[in-house]
Amino acid sequence: MKKSELQQRVSESGERLLGVLDGLTEDEASRVGLTEKWSIKDALSHISAWELEGARIVSEIQAGTWQPSRPSKEQIDDFNARAALERKGRSLAELQAEFSDAHARMEAVVAALPDEVDESAPAYKYIEAVTIKHLPHHAEQIEKFRG
Repeated sequence: MKKSELQQRVSESGERLLGVLDGLTEDEASRVGLTEKWSIKDALSHISAWELEGARIVSEIQAGTWQPSRPSKEQIDDFNARAALERKGRSLAELQAEFSDAHARMEAVVAALPDEVDESAPAYKYIEAVTIKHLPHHAEQIEKFRG
């Protein structure tokens, strides 16, 4: 895949997520119900944490310092819960700013990739998982919740 195509897909996923947040009030974003336990703010906390983690891992892959590991479902659940808990007191505006910064970090990591990106390589797989698929998944979830 051309890096430019990957950059476009990463950019579009971030724009879509920010678009579904547009016009949300603090109360709407804080109301639990997006999932059984989470509000939109909780989900945004989780999304930002994964964007940061993905950017870190892709950077390590590119630097040759990455130590591959496959986290268990329990480890992923703990990561997600910790991400939401650590950001619990933040406002929607603060969480949106954090997401924008985290997504910009991911975009910078993608910009540093070679002109051709191997879709079977770990770097691509992480970008696809934490950004290209993850952000639209939550954008759709938020759209449905906002109804």
